[in-house]
Amino acid sequence: MSLSDKTIQELVADNHYLAEALHFLGIHFYDYSEQTLEDICQEKGLNLDFVLKYISDSLENRSISAISFEALPLELLVEYLKHNHYIFIKKRLPYIYELVKKLPEDNEELKEELKFVLPLFVEDFIHHVYEEEDTLFSYILLMLKALKDQAALNKVQARMMENSIKQYQTEHEVHEDQLKGLRRMTNNFEIMPHYDLNTKVVISGLKKLDEELRYHAKVENNILFPRALELERKVLAMLRSRIALN
Repeated sequence: MSLSDKTIQELVADNHYLAEALHFLGIHFYDYSEQTLEDICQEKGLNLDFVLKYISDSLENRSISAISFEALPLELLVEYLKHNHYIFIKKRLPYIYELVKKLPEDNEELKEELKFVLPLFVEDFIHHVYEEEDTLFSYILLMLKALKDQAALNKVQARMMENSIKQYQTEHEVHEDQLKGLRRMTNNFEIMPHYDLNTKVVISGLKKLDEELRYHAKVENNILFPRALELERKVLAMLRSRIALN
């Protein structure tokens, strides 16, 4: 049986990650049961071939691509991480949040916990992300500018009186395991056979987010911070040299 002949529920039951691809096409699996993908495309005026290709591409690209971050200029690395923040806040979290709100009302403990905990996690995560961009990322970009701009060098000197990469690194380690509570609650995102399809899709979505956040943190810890420390040493050397000349 082809993808277009299966019902939406059957497609998502076969592959929980397909729910996200459908979601961004405006097809929410929990709103359909017996309708096939072809039926939905006709109803919504979508081109079936386009939808099938979009689904295929989404599933093929689900794994995190191996980018040579070491070769990226530091400024582009920061932009890559900021883009990841955008994806997390504008796509991943709203998608999962919507799924959790649609969980059936059957008083199952896990569902009640998810409905209570997820909004708190989202609020804390968004606060952390914007704080990181306003502090660490802005500090790195200012230091990069200071290598070429005397005015920026004066500004970064003032920032260095209050901040350092080591300080940001310590704060980052405190926030690093952001999904720890949800991981514990779901027994490391284990999908139990008795879960309904909605719950299985939620757990799969959280597991994917966890994988992406771990990778994101790895890039920051192993590449961003070491290179930022090296940059900070260069800027400090420039400041000391200027002081010595005066």
